[in-house]
Amino acid sequence: MEKFLKAIDVITERTGQIIHWLFLALTVTVSYDLLRRYFTGSSTFWAFDLNYMIYGVNFMLGAAYTLKYDAHVRVDFLLLKLSAKKRAMMEVLFYILIFFPMCLICFWASLNHWLMSVQFRETSQMSPWRPPIYPYKTVMPLAFLLLLLQGFALFFRNLMVMLGKGSD
Repeated sequence: MEKFLKAIDVITERTGQIIHWLFLALTVTVSYDLLRRYFTGSSTFWAFDLNYMIYGVNFMLGAAYTLKYDAHVRVDFLLLKLSAKKRAMMEVLFYILIFFPMCLICFWASLNHWLMSVQFRETSQMSPWRPPIYPYKTVMPLAFLLLLLQGFALFFRNLMVMLGKGSD
């Protein structure tokens, strides 16, 4: 089981390393559009769509990476006062009652949303460029799948701590 959990961590880590580079691409496209607007008085026809797509990919694919490093915003001042076992028990309950159901709902909803987008060859309605948006929407179910996998890894590790078979 530990090999499987490490494989999940490696996938999450690699995804995080890849999306770091997308921030560079986002910075370049925003800067180019800004400079063009400043010097020519007109914006590009493609920058708006490209920028929200790049940012969306960063945001969605970054969720599992952020979860792996426990960097999501949390209000856990009560959990900090608990022992490692009790903290792990609370985490396990959270994953069972809230995290897994919400991720599964979002995964299925985004999968259906993506399939409809592919079926109709959806394009963006936000600019005159009108790029195809269905490839971009592939990221939504993928992101929830990665988030579910990373959540499973953390759930299992917390379960082991709760049962006294793992380290905090």
